[in-house]
Amino acid sequence: MTRRLAPVVLLVALTACASTTYDNSLGTTAAPTTSSTLPTGTVEELLPRMVTEVQGLSAKISAFKGEQESAALIEHLWAAMKAEVQRQWPEDLDAFEFIVRRCRQGADRHRPADADRAYRNLVELRDAILGGTPTTT
Repeated sequence: MTRRLAPVVLLVALTACASTTYDNSLGTTAAPTTSSTLPTGTVEELLPRMVTEVQGLSAKISAFKGEQESAALIEHLWAAMKAEVQRQWPEDLDAFEFIVRRCRQGADRHRPADADRAYRNLVELRDAILGGTPTTT
């Protein structure tokens, strides 16, 4: 039996050491690039956009259409505002975090009521921070 396996082992060993060649005629394929452009601006500019996005989230969740993208945009808007909120309104930081979490949970768990609750809370925060008058809707 040992004599029968010897040629097979030799063949496998030689094949494993074979050189690899590349066909350059096929061209090269670059890895797809992904870019994410985070929103920029002040709380005064971004908060009304966030309110509008949160307001429409419940309908998107109900329609099973666009809720993940909407939740991601809400998270991006929050990320862009967080440092300014932390500096100027540190007492509201937890409320914003709650709202963003509620939006994500609503989208992930398909619960429009979570988005509705987040919207009501966000409107109260907007009114407290911006004085009750939205700059854009």
